[in-house]
Amino acid sequence: MVNQKYKDDAEALLLMAEGNISAYRFLFDRHFSDLCNFLLIYLHQKELSEEIALDIFTHIWEKRQTLQIKATFKSFLFAAAKNKAITLYRKEHQRIFISLDANESGIPNDSTTQFLMENDELRSLINEAVLKLPEKCRQIYLMAWEENLSYNEIAVQLGLSPKTIENHVGIALHKLRESLKPYYKQIFMLWITMQLLTKISIE
Repeated sequence: MVNQKYKDDAEALLLMAEGNISAYRFLFDRHFSDLCNFLLIYLHQKELSEEIALDIFTHIWEKRQTLQIKATFKSFLFAAAKNKAITLYRKEHQRIFISLDANESGIPNDSTTQFLMENDELRSLINEAVLKLPEKCRQIYLMAWEENLSYNEIAVQLGLSPKTIENHVGIALHKLRESLKPYYKQIFMLWITMQLLTKISIE
């Protein structure tokens, strides 16, 4: 069966809420690959990334009638992916979070100073990797991930097709994975630690 085309994610989401499996398939086909690539940057395990992505889409179908998406569907997917990855990492590395809780007071010591130094180094590596992307890929990547724009929104701004935007994002993710491959573990640690520290500061 040929997958029906929809105007945008919002239209597909409305129809999916009514039980339209074709609309669900449209959303799956449009975003599953990007979701896997996003998870792969942090987890560096293809099968695990695909398993988590499938779990997220399964949840979306099961909760289709009550699903609340406040931003774009892509943002919703990536936020769900981050939460899943953090939960997974907490289970496997509980000791790290216990250590962070012990330093909740925010008083600096040798280990936190070293941690901040490593953070700066990792951020520099990430920035350098982004700067090395081809100009058009870099521009589109930043619009998608920093400005949180949809492929359609980027396409309108740049006068390109959504498919071209999708291809550039795919190229950018592939090149970033290759450039940052030796630092996956440290980058993921930086990311989840910042997530947790943000949560602590809010509470």
